[in-house]
Amino acid sequence: MAVKADAASSSSRAGSDLLQVPLLAETLSCLDSDQRMTLLDLGPPRSATVAYLDGYRCRLGIAGALLELADADGDGVLQGGGAEEYLRRALPARSFAASELILCWGLPDYLSHGGIRALGQHLASLAVPGTALHMVIAYGAAAIPSRPQAYSLAAGGVRSDRPPANDPGVRPPRHSSGELQRLLADWRLDRSVLLSNGMQEYRFRF
Repeated sequence: MAVKADAASSSSRAGSDLLQVPLLAETLSCLDSDQRMTLLDLGPPRSATVAYLDGYRCRLGIAGALLELADADGDGVLQGGGAEEYLRRALPARSFAASELILCWGLPDYLSHGGIRALGQHLASLAVPGTALHMVIAYGAAAIPSRPQAYSLAAGGVRSDRPPANDPGVRPPRHSSGELQRLLADWRLDRSVLLSNGMQEYRFRF
């Protein structure tokens, strides 16, 4: 299954446009050969994503945890000794173990360094050798929505929800690839691609 390449429109503000995601398209291409895959989406349920994957041999786990994880980190929960226990409840192994592709779209832009580190460690416990951790974060964008926005698979890539019209937005942290690799010590940076609207696509491997 290829994510078909249409021209992605540019924007100085992340979180509103269709994004071409070549690394995700490459990762999902194995589904064209009838290979089975287990996916974990940290975002909420999206009918577009379910429809896009319909007909392929895959199992999609939906965590619906974007806002919960961002709020927990903002409250300091992911930066202390209780992070592991909290993440085991938020992303339980009984539901999401042995995930081969983990979709973590936009969330790192709303997490502290400690939050990213704790999340990466927990996601590693849900992975199998070769698991891909796919991230889309704001690197060159001038602003991002004030709260994490959900993404869904679309015919031309991935599309995020539009933030409220009156949302003033915030400045993104602009995590570098070296910083992310340091924080995600259980993962190996495989490839990254700078997208046309200032977002950066990352693929890590376990």
